[in-house]
Amino acid sequence: MVARSSVPGMKMAGLERTARLAGESFGYEDMALLTGSRSIDVGYSRKLWGLAAAIAVIGFVALALR
Repeated sequence: MVARSSVPGMKMAGLERTARLAGESFGYEDMALLTGSRSIDVGYSRKLWGLAAAIAVIGFVALALR
C-alpha cells in the first residue's frame, strides 16, 4: 500500500513532466538565454514589425483600390 505522503510528490512529478512535454518550464531556465542576446532580438523585432506594417499597408491599399 502506498503511503499518503508520497502520492502528492508523485502527482507533482507527473504534472511537471506533462508541463515540460507541453512546452512549459518550471523555473526560468530559458530566461538566461534571452538576456544575453537582447540587443540582437530588439533589432530583429523592429525589422519584423516593419515588414508586418508594410504588408498591412499594401493590403489596405489593395482594398482601397478595389
